[in-house]
Amino acid sequence: MMRLRTYAGVSSVATLAIIYHAFNSRGQFYPAMVYLSTSKISLVLLLNMGLVIMCILWQLTKRLFLGSLREAEVERLNEQSWRELMEILFAITIFRQDFSVTFLAMVTALLLIKALHWLAQKRVEYIETTPSVNYLSHVRIVSFLGFLLLVDSLFLYSSVKHLLETRQASVSLFFSFEYMILATTTVSTFVKYVFYVSDMLMEGQWERKPVYTFYMELVRDLLHLSMYLCFFLVIF
Repeated sequence: MMRLRTYAGVSSVATLAIIYHAFNSRGQFYPAMVYLSTSKISLVLLLNMGLVIMCILWQLTKRLFLGSLREAEVERLNEQSWRELMEILFAITIFRQDFSVTFLAMVTALLLIKALHWLAQKRVEYIETTPSVNYLSHVRIVSFLGFLLLVDSLFLYSSVKHLLETRQASVSLFFSFEYMILATTTVSTFVKYVFYVSDMLMEGQWERKPVYTFYMELVRDLLHLSMYLCFFLVIF
């Protein structure tokens, strides 16, 4: 966290410096904006600042809903990040004709949102295996899952809307499928949490919980498989 603060501070100073230089050297608003949008150095600094803002928002969200991460959660985050990075690089090769600054920003946002979903799943698993969980932890995880579902829905709506407007297999198709999968994952995680709470209220006597959990996970995996198949059929 301290390294992020230092990096954010240096990035902020560099961004303010390039903005000051643009307005000081160009004198007027429009020429300054043209300079900022065409100069390679200014673009790099502005994109870097955008990444810093995303990381800060991610850290604040994590701190608000999860608090400090456990060692198992950090390991899950590191393992999943490398795999997802490879998948996203593959997606970039498919949609290389649509590569732009906006696409890069949306891919970064997708990766950060996916990371929050992995943490939510791991935290629910932790709650399930912990004998006593305080009330605040329950409020946090329910609020977190609701927040993730809202984010998934907003990005899904935006992607589908753009897809319907363009009516072509563009990056919007990729993001539509990704956020659809994330939304179903969030719902299945919440259902799994509901199963845990129900079993807890029955004092661990709900015998059919493993059966319902198995079928729920089976339906989720089949949905994801069908979505991936549809995606590749449309693309190829």
